[in-house]
Amino acid sequence: MKRKKISMVCLSVDVMGADSGVEELLKGILLFHSRCPECKFLIFGVESDLSLGLKNFSLSQNLFDVIYTPTYVRSQADVFSTLKAGEDTSMSCALRSVFSGQSQGAVSAGNTGVYLALSKSILKTLEGILRPAIVSQIPTCRGESIMLDLGGNLESSSKSLVQYALMGKVFCQKVLGVEFPSVGILNVGTELQKGKESLKEAYELLKNRKEINFYGYVEGDDISKGTVDVVVTDGFTGNIALKTGEGTMRMMSYMLNRVFQSSFYSRCVGFIARPFLQDFKAYFDPRVYNGALWLGVRGIAVKSHGGTDSIGFSHALETAYDMVRMNIVHEIQSTLLQHDFS
Repeated sequence: MKRKKISMVCLSVDVMGADSGVEELLKGILLFHSRCPECKFLIFGVESDLSLGLKNFSLSQNLFDVIYTPTYVRSQADVFSTLKAGEDTSMSCALRSVFSGQSQGAVSAGNTGVYLALSKSILKTLEGILRPAIVSQIPTCRGESIMLDLGGNLESSSKSLVQYALMGKVFCQKVLGVEFPSVGILNVGTELQKGKESLKEAYELLKNRKEINFYGYVEGDDISKGTVDVVVTDGFTGNIALKTGEGTMRMMSYMLNRVFQSSFYSRCVGFIARPFLQDFKAYFDPRVYNGALWLGVRGIAVKSHGGTDSIGFSHALETAYDMVRMNIVHEIQSTLLQHDFS
């Protein structure tokens, strides 16, 4: 991604609620800081956990500001109960700092449902948007594609799917530089009579929109082929497809290691092929694609996988950083205002 030369970026980071623990996320912050030393950070967490994790790190007071919060969002927290309680959690405080202008983007590896709900509640949705969606880049045989929704909304109406298509188009133009990206709806087949009613209705709406380069239906194997630049689906299907793909990439890496360690001869072949294998693993490493953006809210809010390690978390931070530098929220809002969602 090309970065614009703008003023210093400040990111708010919620380091609570991840499977790997506070210290691993702090390592991720320092990893990203080593790549982008000009970035500032507001680090939010509960004092008992965060202060313990910070003992092993030396952070510059000029670039790192630690903010202790009374509590945090548990991994099993209920969305409705959490919103009703209205507590000052590390997650909500990080988002409020974006809303107030103290920082330009927030990153969390905590509870996905609560993070989306708080993002909508605190940052608010862009004008005309029914529901924000989780969007991310995915590796394909043709390079990279965009996919949404990846888990924000388990069910999506036909109008929401059309909005995903429009937002995905703009995101693909700005992030991947594709001038007129092709858009496809993920379905169980390419035949027009297949699929849920919402998919059929979205198909009819999209095929008549001249501003969308609509391909039609795509199937699961079209995702990795890179058949279209933007894959549109509901959050239930998209999340399963995403995690299936990530699991497949991990399995491929595991099997390659296993094959090249199976005998003396295979180890010799593996040594010769090491540069190729390193490139292969780097391209298909799911940690590189960690960090999904809430597309459709009035601010940068990036979700990291809860089970990520420091490397993956550093890439989630990089996603937030790049989205800020691209001014992606303004770009999407200004483009969407030109379209009729009815």
